[in-house]
Amino acid sequence: MRPLFATSGVVNAICLVILVLRFALFIPSFGMWFYIWQYDVNNTYEVVNMQPEHLHEVTRHMIRYMQGREDNLQIMTIVGGEARYFFSDIEIRHMIDVQDLFTAGNVLINTSIALFALTLAVFVIFGRDKIWHLLKGWQIVSVAVFSVFALLVFLIGINWHNAFVIFHEIFFNNDYWILNPRVDLLVNIVPYNFFITLSIVIGSFFAVGLGIIFTASTLLLRRSKKSSYYGR
Repeated sequence: MRPLFATSGVVNAICLVILVLRFALFIPSFGMWFYIWQYDVNNTYEVVNMQPEHLHEVTRHMIRYMQGREDNLQIMTIVGGEARYFFSDIEIRHMIDVQDLFTAGNVLINTSIALFALTLAVFVIFGRDKIWHLLKGWQIVSVAVFSVFALLVFLIGINWHNAFVIFHEIFFNNDYWILNPRVDLLVNIVPYNFFITLSIVIGSFFAVGLGIIFTASTLLLRRSKKSSYYGR
């Protein structure tokens, strides 16, 4: 039975890390607060010549589209005092790929939730006295993932532009993501600096989440060892 508990602990920890990454990614990506913050920082309203309320309406619509809550990305708005559709054809094609990416991510998230619950049930039903395998899995996986994450941050920091291009080449099988700022409004509301800040925020949330997992598992393991010692 020991291999079952050890494996369940590691699988549970991996699923937990995936869920933490999900929250770290979705909080800023789907948070209106982040877009408004970046619009102010990057002077976006002036760049695209739009009133805040109009750009905010477009942004909420875009967020709902990425979440799969809107079937059609296109939206009529006011740009430079004139009514027009906001997104160009190439932007729509790119955002279809973005929505597909989030949809695929949701499949991974749902699978992780199911596996997390299943592996947790293994300990609750069959081995509450083996809970240290679960905590050890959390501790080991959080350290391993943080090590890989730190290395990745270092490599990305060396050449952000290269990493940005490689990311798009891995996750997109076309060049629709290469937009023209003189024509396409999307690249102006989410410019280069937007993605740099987004990456920092996501990375910070993820690092904090890993830290919480490691700290919690370490403290609970120590408490478990003390209980076992005094219970002799």
